[in-house]
Amino acid sequence: MKFVAFEDFQVGEAREYGDYAIDEAELLAFAAAYDPQPFHLDAESAKDSILGGLSASGWQVCSALTRMMIDDWLGASSVLAGLGIEDNRWLAPVRAGDRLTARTITVAKSDARSRPDAGIVAFATSLRDRRGQEVMTQTASMLFGRRERRQVANAAAVTAPRRAPAPPLPERIDDPAGAMPDDFARARVGAFAELGETLFTAELIRDYALKYDPAPFHIDEAAGRAHVLGAMSAAGLHTASCWMSHFVATRQRLGLLQSRASPGFRDMLWRKPVLAGDRISFSTQVIAKRETSKAGLGLITARNLGVNQRGDVALEFYASIFAPISPAS
Repeated sequence: MKFVAFEDFQVGEAREYGDYAIDEAELLAFAAAYDPQPFHLDAESAKDSILGGLSASGWQVCSALTRMMIDDWLGASSVLAGLGIEDNRWLAPVRAGDRLTARTITVAKSDARSRPDAGIVAFATSLRDRRGQEVMTQTASMLFGRRERRQVANAAAVTAPRRAPAPPLPERIDDPAGAMPDDFARARVGAFAELGETLFTAELIRDYALKYDPAPFHIDEAAGRAHVLGAMSAAGLHTASCWMSHFVATRQRLGLLQSRASPGFRDMLWRKPVLAGDRISFSTQVIAKRETSKAGLGLITARNLGVNQRGDVALEFYASIFAPISPAS
């Protein structure tokens, strides 16, 4: 692989790569750890689900894309950190035995705020299965080092494009069942649920990273101390996958056992690094609900957080799930 720094990326260029096999044992192991819903764990239960058969967790598909990028081109680059995922859509189920390929287009470049030694690159990626069907799209941004430090007279004036401000949040209502209901009518805008917490040990961070994001600062404590973050850190998608594990576990504790499919998520930001030893508490709050064009299905959108033991938001994203609309609603 040819080494790639910030200066080398050209807007409009495309990279085609990958031949990632979705192994059934890996599919089941990921689901058991991070997304233990029946349509990811049991072929018989999955037949009558919205996905029509056993399928990989969407979080595993995102993780597989990261591994494909690293193996083909990102591993030989000056990447410093992932900044976030602006938009991620799961378009079709990914089955055991599928082989995934990707096409990534560089869509934007910008200077990094107060970082003359780095810049931000945005990518749009399409992921396809062995039949050529598009199964996922993703737009994401990463921070890359420059070959040479840029001389900027006023570093504070060098800024990346900013997102439009988010709409105001609804008033919080402590109602876990209303925050993750089995029925669309039961969902309450503003309903909030604490989901649980994960202690990110070095072993936990390393186990995920070796499979999906083997950057040195995710797998080696000494490399982490030498990195810009100053310590071994969890991959951003690992943190999000841990959120999912608590979301499913909380539903199960509430007796909400039906699987719930999602069309995707947006505006995922890794606001603070998750370092070895951090304890992250996860939550969800419904911010909107609406009926869809699919008969009998509604869509519930929630703001989801991961907060560290110091009270800092480490993870924030907005995700939607489908919920049935009962005839009596």
